[in-house]
Amino acid sequence: MEKEFSKRNFSELYWLSKCEITNDAGIVIIDHLNILIKDFNDRFCDLKAMNFPSWLTQPLLINVSDATIQYQEELSELQHDESVKTLFKLKGTKMWLYDEVERKYPKISTSARELLIPFPSSYLVECGFSAVDNLLEAKRNRLEITKHGDLRLKLTKLSPQIKNLCCMHQAQGSH
Repeated sequence: MEKEFSKRNFSELYWLSKCEITNDAGIVIIDHLNILIKDFNDRFCDLKAMNFPSWLTQPLLINVSDATIQYQEELSELQHDESVKTLFKLKGTKMWLYDEVERKYPKISTSARELLIPFPSSYLVECGFSAVDNLLEAKRNRLEITKHGDLRLKLTKLSPQIKNLCCMHQAQGSH
């Protein structure tokens, strides 16, 4: 990074490439970026240490015998499934998140989902922050969102099926 800055190559930082950068400003920017790099390395060291199985990222290319025994049968079937091949070419590892794949290959799909869950999209994070902000507005400042299901309900895509819930309960008879 410092080499790129010394060459005045700011191609990775679009808006910075539009500005005139003095040497003093360059030193401050480099120091700040080094601090960010150190912070990211400290915060996400556990993710770097994670060992992802090769079938997760390249399910169509790996040798089935290299996978653990519990996944070999499903992985073999998956490698010959044309619909999954097409889905993998279009979506990559997001393929594991589709219901079709989960229905056909439940063991391997569940394992893949557990490995991919720690990586939500920034959209979901932004939705979470917005939901917390909305729940904690002035009128609701005493709400304890961590002790109730309020935040979970706000972030889920599931909608309650009120009619089904009502049908499950007997109507109150006359007294």
